[in-house]
Amino acid sequence: MRILIEKLVFGGDGFGRMEDARLQRCSNFGQGRPIFVSKAVPKDIVDVKIIEDKKNYSRGVIEKILKPSPDRIKPICPYFEQCGGCDHQNISYQNQLKYKDEIFLEVLKRAKVKIKPEKIIAGSNHPFYYRNSIRFFFILDKNKNIHFGRHNFSDDSKFVIVDFCMLQSEIANKILATLKNHINKNVLYKSSFWQLKIREGKRTGDMMIEIITSDGELPGQEGIIKVLKNIKGIRSIYHTIAPGKSLLNLKRRLIFGSPIIYEKIGGFTFQISPESFFQTNSEGVKTLYDKIKEFADIQFGDEIVDLYCGTGSIGIYLSTLAKKVIGIEVMPEAIRDAADNAKINKIKNCEFINTDAARWIKQNKPGKFSKIIIDPPRAGLKKDSIFDISHSDFDILLYVSCNPSTFARDLKYFADRGIITQKIQPIDMFPQTHHIECVGLLLRK
Repeated sequence: MRILIEKLVFGGDGFGRMEDARLQRCSNFGQGRPIFVSKAVPKDIVDVKIIEDKKNYSRGVIEKILKPSPDRIKPICPYFEQCGGCDHQNISYQNQLKYKDEIFLEVLKRAKVKIKPEKIIAGSNHPFYYRNSIRFFFILDKNKNIHFGRHNFSDDSKFVIVDFCMLQSEIANKILATLKNHINKNVLYKSSFWQLKIREGKRTGDMMIEIITSDGELPGQEGIIKVLKNIKGIRSIYHTIAPGKSLLNLKRRLIFGSPIIYEKIGGFTFQISPESFFQTNSEGVKTLYDKIKEFADIQFGDEIVDLYCGTGSIGIYLSTLAKKVIGIEVMPEAIRDAADNAKINKIKNCEFINTDAARWIKQNKPGKFSKIIIDPPRAGLKKDSIFDISHSDFDILLYVSCNPSTFARDLKYFADRGIITQKIQPIDMFPQTHHIECVGLLLRK
């Protein structure tokens, strides 16, 4: 089916409309049934295979490019066309930013957020090799040899075999090659290998490896440790058991080195454990946190509450400017990391509380705090949390989000309660992908 790709939409797909009249079943659109096409570029004319039909739209994949867009370029990664890790390697980075601006503006418009955002800024100067954390799957072929795989772009149940990834460092790619070669030459029983996770301190050079298997033993453990520990930067190796290949009820054990590694952001040092959440672009994190600091306009004497604080990195980054920071987080492992991070940086004006943020908001109505920072999960805030925050007494509210859709929705909810957005800054933390980070500055009307 011949489709003209009109634009990109949030999620990474190209958007077009079917010309075939018998497929124009959606009364909401007068120019044909909408179709979303993976790996497409605006102004492409493509032959599309439909892979899914929903009530009001379809999804498709490109079978043939009939006329390429002027903005289409050749991706540098040989796995791009099948791998789900990147969405936009076929677009120059300058044009990726242009399209993300358009996408972000449309998301705000749909949510009826009236303020015009700032132009998107690049989180870092490195559109490749920026990831500090990445996960691979062990794939066993018919000859009982191990390979590494990533999810297929159109079907999460399938995998694309890769020898390297253009978003991680050369050292991380060396780990892949070394581990694969060693296991295939020296390990007899390979069926229990499931996942490999690599974490890296971009500013420290520290590396953490986590090998996840489906049962209690790590086949060939001594040899694996011996071959990996000689790679520059490896500080930590974990073996994690995932019974039934489920990420629930993981059992981790340190088999080499230190239980943690470190990363440096803007003069602060943060520890990273296997359970820690840490933004995957270390250089981009500094750009994000500097923008939060700018919007917050912290004055000495300010008391800040950091909701959904995770490992405390935002609060710690701002702490030297404030009188006090209180971080709220439901995950006990994250709170332990937050407290340790404060100690590492000799920060004494941060307190971290292990409780549900929504419950804490309802119980405390954070009125004594001059600044509130919210960095919720992708699902955004619950309506009752927005209600409770809106009835608090604060000077500035900062909303940080990795999901423009729920971000825009929540800004509209706040506006309906008299909390008005003054500034919005989108940041491209994840080049080559569809993801957009954003920060909003809100004040009471």
